[in-house]
Amino acid sequence: MKNMKIKFIVPSWHYYADPLKHQPYWELYYATHVKLGGNDVSIFDMRNFKNDVPIEKRMQEIEECDYYFFWIFKSGDAKEIYSIADYLKKKFPKSISAAGGTHVDMCQEESMQYLDAIVVGAGEKSFLKIIEDSKKGNLKKKYIEDYKQLPFKDTQFPDRSLMDKEYIVNNKLFSQFGDYPATLVYFSRGCIFKCSYCTYNVPRLLQTKSVDMIDKEITELKEKYNIKGLLLKDEVAISPNKKVSQEILKTIEKHKIVWRGQTISIATLDQLKMAKDSGCLELAVGVETVDNEVMKIIDKTWQNENIIREFIENSKKVGIKTKICLIQGLPGEPSNIVEKTIKFLEETSPDYASVSAFLPVPGSPIEKNYKKFGIKYIDKDWNKYGHLLYRFSDEEDVGLPFEYEEITPFGKSFSQKQIKENMNIIQNWLSERSMTY
Repeated sequence: MKNMKIKFIVPSWHYYADPLKHQPYWELYYATHVKLGGNDVSIFDMRNFKNDVPIEKRMQEIEECDYYFFWIFKSGDAKEIYSIADYLKKKFPKSISAAGGTHVDMCQEESMQYLDAIVVGAGEKSFLKIIEDSKKGNLKKKYIEDYKQLPFKDTQFPDRSLMDKEYIVNNKLFSQFGDYPATLVYFSRGCIFKCSYCTYNVPRLLQTKSVDMIDKEITELKEKYNIKGLLLKDEVAISPNKKVSQEILKTIEKHKIVWRGQTISIATLDQLKMAKDSGCLELAVGVETVDNEVMKIIDKTWQNENIIREFIENSKKVGIKTKICLIQGLPGEPSNIVEKTIKFLEETSPDYASVSAFLPVPGSPIEKNYKKFGIKYIDKDWNKYGHLLYRFSDEEDVGLPFEYEEITPFGKSFSQKQIKENMNIIQNWLSERSMTY
C-alpha cells in the first residue's frame, strides 16, 4: 500500500501585524501525530503572503497530495481556508480536504459545506481515522473526538523539524526584555472557567502535559534550536491547581531559561514567587474590564477589581512585569468606562496593557444568546474577526462585526463609532506612556 502524502496548510494569518512572529503550533502538533501514523507529512506555510494575493498565485508551487489538512483555531481564518480548500479540490479533484479547530467545532454545518470532512473536538486520532476510512471508501463527513478521552499529558509534542528553523526560533518574542532566541509552547490546553465571551472553555476542561513531556520538550528545544526563552501560549499558564503549577514551574526552573505567558488574576503570591524563580519575566492577565458589574455580565465572577489590583501588586513584589489585557465594547459597559479604565491604569501602574474590541465569537454564550445581551446585529464576515484583536488601530478599518440596541437590558449602549473611539482613546493613552507593544 502506498505511503499517503499529507500537507498541513497554514493560512496567511492576515489579522496579525507580523504573522511570522508566531509559530503554527497546532498545525505542527497534529502534523506530528499524522506523521507518527506512518504517513509522508509536510507543512505548506502561507504566512509570507498577504491575504489579498490571489489564492492561485500563493499556491502555484503546491504539490499534489492525497490529503490537505487545516486547523481553524480562529474564525478570522475561516473564509481564507474555505477558499483554499475549494481551489485545491478544483486543481486536484482526487484529494481530500479536512479541518478541525475551534471555529469548526462551533460552525459545523458551515464547515461541512466547504470541506470533505471535519474534525470536531481533538484531532490526534481523527485525522488518522479520516485517512483510514477514505482508503476503504468509507469517508464520513464528521469525526468526533472527545477531549476527555485523550491522554494529552503524555502525547508527543510537535516535531519542529517539519518547518525550517527560521520559522521556529524568533527573537521578537522577548524584544522588550532583550535578545532571547525563543519559541512558543503549550504545556496545557483548554480552560475550566466559563467566561461568556469565549469558546476556549468548550469543553470546560484543562489538560496539562506531564512534567516528563515538558522536560523532554524543553530539552529538545535547547539542544536543537538553542532556545533561551519560551512564550507559554496556554490559556492559563499558571494552573489553578497549586500542586500541578508547582511541578511545572520546578521543571521549567531547572532548565535556566526565561519565559512569559498569560494567566489568571487569582494566581497567589506563592505561585508568583515560584514563577519568578522559574525564570518568568512577564505575565499577561485577562482583565477584560475594570467594572465589577460587567465582570458579572460576562461570567467572570471569580474576578473583581480588588483581585486584579492584588495580582498586579504581588507581581511587582516578586519582580514579574504585568501586562493587562482589556476589551472595549462588552455588554453593559457604563458611560464612564474610558475614564474608569484610565483611572485604574493610573492607580495600579501595570507595566503594559493591550486593548481590543469585543467580538461575539461564534459558539460563545453571548453569540448564541445575543438578544439577551442587547445585541441586534452580528456580521458573519469572518474576515472581520481578528483584526480587532491584533490590528484595530492600523490603516485597515474592517469595521465592528456587531451592533447593540440603543437600549439594552443593562441600560444605554455604546454605538459602533463610540466603541472604536473608546478603544483609540485608551490605546493612545497607553502609547504615550510606552505601555504597549
